[in-house]
Amino acid sequence: MPLKSSSSKKTRSMLARFQDMDPGRRIETTGGALQENISPTAQNLGDDPIFSVGGDLAFNWGYTDNGCRIALTGGYLSEPNVDDDNTHGFGNDFFIDPRVGRVWYDHWGHDVSNIQDCPFEDGGHRCGAVLVQGTDHGPHLQSGPVYGNYAIYVAVYKSTFLNPEQN
Repeated sequence: MPLKSSSSKKTRSMLARFQDMDPGRRIETTGGALQENISPTAQNLGDDPIFSVGGDLAFNWGYTDNGCRIALTGGYLSEPNVDDDNTHGFGNDFFIDPRVGRVWYDHWGHDVSNIQDCPFEDGGHRCGAVLVQGTDHGPHLQSGPVYGNYAIYVAVYKSTFLNPEQN
């Protein structure tokens, strides 16, 4: 899914974008996806954190004690002081310090989060029924099917990428 990088960030590498956690919460592309390749047999697109929401790439989206490394602006992006566990995307964690990457309690990390509501439950237990893709997650989350493979490329110019028909 190539996206056009916003002009003020032309020379920033992906590493630099990931390291920019304080304050984080940066929209790093403009104009949405330039190219998407989705298999005709793809399933579960309705709650896919990338293909069901669209928009621009948001990096290091920290909110209260939660964070998401990559989300899309077409989905729900929590306000900085809202502790709702509802920004979903790639590289998610709850109960952390998102500005420095410090994990306070290592039971909530998960690689890919599906789009879903994560309400606080009575008694303060949070999101015990959250379904995430695969099994690479903390013990308080539920394993779900892996929807597919993802690749994200960012470039200044669209011409940098070949069309799917080109080899």
